Amino acid sequence: MKNIEIDMVFAYCNGNDPKYKAKKEYYFNKENPQKNYNPPIRNNDIDEIFYAVRSVIKYIPWIRKIFIVTDDQIPPVDLFLINNKKVIIIDHKKIIDKKYLPTFNSTVIESFLHNIPGLSEIFLYNNDDVFHMSPVKREDIYELDNKKIILKLRSRFKNHMYTAKDSEHAKRINLTCKLFFNKIPKLNLVYNHHTKILRKSTLKLIENQEKDLLDNMRKNKFRGDNFIHYLFFAINLDCLLNQNIILNDYKDVLEIHYGNTAYLPCAFDVIKQKRPKFLCMNSMPSSYKIPFEEFMKKNL
Repeated sequence: MKNIEIDMVFAYCNGNDPKYKAKKEYYFNKENPQKNYNPPIRNNDIDEIFYAVRSVIKYIPWIRKIFIVTDDQIPPVDLFLINNKKVIIIDHKKIIDKKYLPTFNSTVIESFLHNIPGLSEIFLYNNDDVFHMSPVKREDIYELDNKKIILKLRSRFKNHMYTAKDSEHAKRINLTCKLFFNKIPKLNLVYNHHTKILRKSTLKLIENQEKDLLDNMRKNKFRGDNFIHYLFFAINLDCLLNQNIILNDYKDVLEIHYGNTAYLPCAFDVIKQKRPKFLCMNSMPSSYKIPFEEFMKKNL
């Protein structure tokens, strides 16, 4: 198991960058997507990526390379990690077909991750608001069955939780569900909102076999509700192809969504108490920058 190379990929965007904001505003006015599907908080940046990378270095030291995918931006990470090529910055232009650029749609960006030069066959994928607060071992991620790599996925997917919602996220999940249920009506699907464990060969298979499905998604520069949820599709296809292990206890996972006001006064206390291996701190407001940094400095 120790000889298998595993990389980490982050998607990074500094929505506070004036150059990026101007470009995004230009295309937003040109494309005219639904505003409620693309709120500014999605691209709010309080330097989470700095601590996200540090959490990988500290708690997943066996990760080979850390790739940061970004749109002509320099993420605030330790320079020595870039200089010694532990962290490699990948610009959108290097992996995304130019006919889809620029794109402000994270689903589109994620559909091109397999094009990262030198990326390992099995890799982890985090948004820049995902952290690790306890050691993550290889056996937390995968196991071997006669040299076949079986991924260990943490899932809490329940279809009824999405059918009753009308957000763009829920609508894309439901649309993707239908693709599977049309073929296998009682299929148990997998989904999570933290670290994704992905297989490059499966993503390449989708690229080769589902060109129309991908094009329909990729031509949307912003979030919408009329195309698939790419990672949801990819992970479940990989489960069908490779019989991955589904773990449902969630004991080592914590997801904090700051739209839930119950978390606001006690979020850091909850994290400190649980010390999860996989932590998602979704859509932190700018007012959390100082307490967030103080907490991370003490705990990383």
